[in-house]
Amino acid sequence: MNWIMEHTVHKGLAGATVGEQVFTDLDYADDMALLAQMLEVLLLSLSVMDEEAKPLGLHISWSKTKIQQIGEPCYSQSYLTVAGENVEIVDSFIYRGSLIDRKGGSDHEIRHRIEITRSCMTLLDKHSWRSPITLATKIRL
Repeated sequence: MNWIMEHTVHKGLAGATVGEQVFTDLDYADDMALLAQMLEVLLLSLSVMDEEAKPLGLHISWSKTKIQQIGEPCYSQSYLTVAGENVEIVDSFIYRGSLIDRKGGSDHEIRHRIEITRSCMTLLDKHSWRSPITLATKIRL
């Protein structure tokens, strides 16, 4: 993956600047987020990545690939075509267990985590804490 990304970001000039640092991608195993400040650069980088991966027998899962814009204005279409494939444009998605929102805030992530906790606590209440098994029953076994 690193070899493909090195060839992709240099040819496509991808990257987002934060302060004095330029970040081109975030990757973990076979999961990655490609960053760009302009949509045209992102589309070019995705096409380059697809071409660099093919000779190695790797293929992009276009059904799992999402495009997200951070900030305003919001894209009006629901998908774009990259390398002949439709790629969905989303307002938010879950990456590595965290909700990434277009607005960049953490409100949605906090609500997402609260909902996960609530559903786990409901299951505990339903199955474990209200169990007919008592401490005395457990000791006799």
